[in-house]
Amino acid sequence: MSVSRILLVFMRAAMAVQVILGIGFWTGHWANLVNVHMAIGTLFVVALWVIAGIAAAQERPVGLVAFGFVWGVVVLALGMMQQRILIGDLHWMIRVLHLVVGIAAMPIAERLVAGRAAEPVRV
Repeated sequence: MSVSRILLVFMRAAMAVQVILGIGFWTGHWANLVNVHMAIGTLFVVALWVIAGIAAAQERPVGLVAFGFVWGVVVLALGMMQQRILIGDLHWMIRVLHLVVGIAAMPIAERLVAGRAAEPVRV
């Protein structure tokens, strides 16, 4: 199994844990686990960046690789800043955005690992 595939498995498991923790936070529980959530989220983004780096080394499409790196920055920045954005009754929108942005990282990672096999065959 390649390093990219191992990191992808880690990202899948981390995503499941993150969603479970997030549900706990949304329901008013597990506030003491926010630092764990942030640490796992950081490792999740680092895994995405390493996958993108490996894809770059394998000469995968430059746009996709760049998008993977940039999306990692977006996930990390939103995660670190979310408690300070739109505080009040509308903060739920930031929470939903945080969830969607984090989940959206998975298909990007999947595509980076799939590489050329996922591209259409040209005749």
